[in-house]
Amino acid sequence: MWEDSRYCWVVHCKNYWFHIRKNLFYRHRIPLAETDAVAPRPAIDTRFRARCDECGKEYVYKPSEVMRYEQEPPATFVPHPLFSEDSTGSLPVVAEPATKAASAAAGGKSGT
Repeated sequence: MWEDSRYCWVVHCKNYWFHIRKNLFYRHRIPLAETDAVAPRPAIDTRFRARCDECGKEYVYKPSEVMRYEQEPPATFVPHPLFSEDSTGSLPVVAEPATKAASAAAGGKSGT
């Protein structure tokens, strides 16, 4: 039997205490984009910000935290800019600052 299932790329909201009030065992999923059952995870090489559609908090997520989930997208769903099909390479993502070790190494080389 064939079902016409819809899938979304999602991340779990990190505002656990806000969402625990509804259900102790529930993790709120933030939809990022629609996908299908077989598409590979998008090639994302940097951390990015996503705002929860329910609590309004914005958190930084690693590419490894993106997962596929079978769900109907919300009625007012707007894909995350990182996942939009018409993105041109100038993605509004958050580049995490370099580590202190990398900054120190770069600073040490320029000082000599």
